[in-house]
Parts: sequence; C-alpha cells; structure tokens
Amino acid sequence: MNERSAALGAGALAAIVTAVPAAPRVAELGAHGALAFVALAGGTALFLGPGLVAAGAVRTETNGFRTVLLGIALSALPLSLLGDVLKQSTHHRPLGAATFAVLALALVLGFVAGTWRLFEVLEARSFAMRRASFAIVVALALAGVGAVLVRALGAPALVSHVLDGLRALATATLCHLLLRFPRVVSIARRVGAPLWAFVVIAGLVAGRGATGAAIRATAPVLGGPVAWF
Repeated sequence: MNERSAALGAGALAAIVTAVPAAPRVAELGAHGALAFVALAGGTALFLGPGLVAAGAVRTETNGFRTVLLGIALSALPLSLLGDVLKQSTHHRPLGAATFAVLALALVLGFVAGTWRLFEVLEARSFAMRRASFAIVVALALAGVGAVLVRALGAPALVSHVLDGLRALATATLCHLLLRFPRVVSIARRVGAPLWAFVVIAGLVAGRGATGAAIRATAPVLGGPVAWF
C-alpha cells in the first residue's frame, strides 16, 4: 500500500506540473485562470496516478502488464484508422461515437488477447525465438504509436492536444524516476495518497460549468475521464 501511495503522489505532482502551461490556454475562453489550473491538475491526476501505480506493478507482475500494454500499443494505429473511417462515413455524431466506443473496445481486447496468446505459445519455444519475437512485437507497437503521433501532428487542430499528452507522459516519467530515491519515497509514502485525493477532488469541483466546457474545448486530454466521455 505504501508503494501505491508513493506512486499516487508522483502522479499528483506530475499532474500539477503538466497543468501549468495549459491553464492560460483554457483561460483564454473566459474561464478563471486559477480554476482552470486546479481543474486541469485534477483531471490529469485522475489518470496519471493510477497509471504510475500500474507502472510500479510492472516490476512485480511483468508478464501480465507487459502483455496488456503491448496489446494496447499495437491497437493504436488500427484505432486511428477506425476513427477516420467512422468520421467520414457517419454523419450522426452520437451514433458515430457509440459505434466507435463498441468497436474500439472489441479491437483493444482482441489485440490484448492476441498478444497474450502469442506469448503463451512462445513460452514453449527457444530463448532466442522468444527474445526475437518480443523485439518484433515491441518494434511494431512503437511504430504504430509513432504513426498515430505523426498523423495527429499533421492535423493543426490536434497539435496542442498531442503536445499535452506528450508533456503529461514525459512529466509522469520524470516523477516516476524520482521514486528511485529513498528519501523521496519515504516522504511520498506518507503524503502521496492524501495529496492525490485532494488534487482530484479539487479538480472535480473546479471543473464544473464554464471551466469544464472550456477544458473540453481547448485541453480535453488533460481534462481526464470527465472531459473524455
């Protein structure tokens, strides 16, 4: 539990840092700057905290989490292509969104199940084959994610959103690395979970009304699940 508290604290810290550059952009739509910052930090902490908890668990449950992460990464490019097809062929936004949600869930689960089955089959193979196969899967996953980023950066309307996501990922990675220092971990274990809960609750409260609408319009990536759905 102490390790999870430290990871949640690192997620909260990363969220606070990530929210700083995006808050002025949200405030340009008329939202109060302080409320925008608090709402962005809370929304970002809502997914960075559990994400860092999962990242910490990877070290003790490598196979399961590795398979899930690789399956999700492999599904990134097909999901992007599916979104393009539905956007061009579906003119009813709610229907298109519902269709995408169902198909995307099936696609992600399919890739995760396929990756899981592949690694199960490879357990009976030689070490060299397992290592080569794993390297190929990782390369395909990274190539797919990279292709999605290139496609997104090619659309001017999506550039700021992509940069928000990359900034959140980079900041979370740096804060995760801080947990390698014993003194940082000893402090984070005590205050991490309460800090994360405070940031998330404050963000949910601040993100109501006009502030929430401004976040969904200008920084939905950092708005967290509340802005996504």
